[in-house]
Amino acid sequence: MKQLLILLAVSVALAFIADRVPASNPLVKKRVNLPLVLLVIILSFFCGLRTSYNDTGTYIRGFQNAPTLAELWSDPPRLLGNPLFYFFQSFFRHHISPNYHLFFVLIAFFTITSFLRFIRRYTEDFTFSILLFFSLGLYVFNLAATKQCIAMAVLLFAIPPLLKGKYWKFYLIVLIATLFHTYAVMFAVLPLFTKHPWTAITYISVFAVVFVLLTFEESITTFLEQAENLGKNISEEEVFDQNSINPFRLAVFSVPVLLSFIFKKRLNPQMEKRHCLMMNMSILSFLVMSLGIVSAANLFGRCAHYFEIGTVVILPWILRELFERKTANFMICVASVCYIGFFMYDVRNFSDGYSSISLFEFFSTLF
Repeated sequence: MKQLLILLAVSVALAFIADRVPASNPLVKKRVNLPLVLLVIILSFFCGLRTSYNDTGTYIRGFQNAPTLAELWSDPPRLLGNPLFYFFQSFFRHHISPNYHLFFVLIAFFTITSFLRFIRRYTEDFTFSILLFFSLGLYVFNLAATKQCIAMAVLLFAIPPLLKGKYWKFYLIVLIATLFHTYAVMFAVLPLFTKHPWTAITYISVFAVVFVLLTFEESITTFLEQAENLGKNISEEEVFDQNSINPFRLAVFSVPVLLSFIFKKRLNPQMEKRHCLMMNMSILSFLVMSLGIVSAANLFGRCAHYFEIGTVVILPWILRELFERKTANFMICVASVCYIGFFMYDVRNFSDGYSSISLFEFFSTLF
C-alpha cells in the first residue's frame, strides 16, 4: 500500500502543477505540458512493469501462449469473445516483440493517456479528479483487467461524438470497444442519458434495478439464457457466487448520486449537456454496482467501472456549484481526506499481490 500512497501523492502534486501551466498562445507553437506528460509516464510504467497483481498472471500466460495470426484465423474467437484483443495480442507477440513487459507498458500508455486526456478535458478541477481517479479504484483497475481497460479507454473517444449528436460515429467506436471486451456494449444506452438526471429515464432505470434485485435469481437466469443464445457464455458460478458488494464501497459511490437528487432543483438548471451525461454515468455506475449487493460482486463491480469516470468528472463540478468558492475549496479538502481514507481501506492488501520489475530491468529486457 505504501507504493500506491506515494504514487497517489506524486500524481496529485503533478496534476496540481499541470493544471496551472499557462495556456498556449495561439500565435506561438503549442506548449507541452511537462507535468502532465510526466504524470502519464509515471502512471504508465507503474502499471506496465507489474509481474503480478489480480489477473496479471493470466494475461502473461495468455500472451506467452498466443497463437500466430494464421493459427488464430484457423479457429477464430467468437464475435462476442473479445476477438480484437486476441488479434492484437497475437500480432504483438509474433510481429512486434515477444516481451510481455513491453506489451503491458504500451497498453498502459494508451489507457492512461486516454483516461487523463478525458478527465482533463471535462473536469472542473483536474487535481481533485485525479485524486478521485485513484480513490475510486479506476487507476488500480488498470493493473487488473487489461482487456476491459482497453475497451474503456476506447469508449472515451465515443463521448465527444455523442455530445455532438454524431451517433453513427459514437456507435462505431462502441462496436470497436466491444470487440476488445464484450461488456463495453453497455455504453450503447448512453444516448438515452444525455438529458437532465432525475427525469423519466432515471426513474425507469432505478425501477428496473429494484425489480431485478427483488427477482434476482429469475431475472439473472433469464439474462444468462439470452446471453448464451447470442453466443456469450457467462458462468453461473460467477453470478451466483454469494459474494456481495461491500456496502461501504456502495455508500461511497452513492455520494454524487444523493447530492444530485437532493439538490436537483439547484443543479439541473446549471447543467450543460456534458454535465448531464457525466451525472447520468455516475448514477448508472451506482445502479449497476447495486446489483452486486445480492451476489456476483466481481461481475457487477467490473461492469460498473465502465461508467465510473462520470463520478470522477462530475463530483468536482457539483461541489463547486453548491458552495461559494472558499467554502467549495474547503469542502473539496474535506472530501479529499475522506476519499483518501477510503482508498487506504480499499487497497490495504495491495502489497500482498503486487510485484514488478524495475525500470532498469525493463530496459535490460529490451536489449
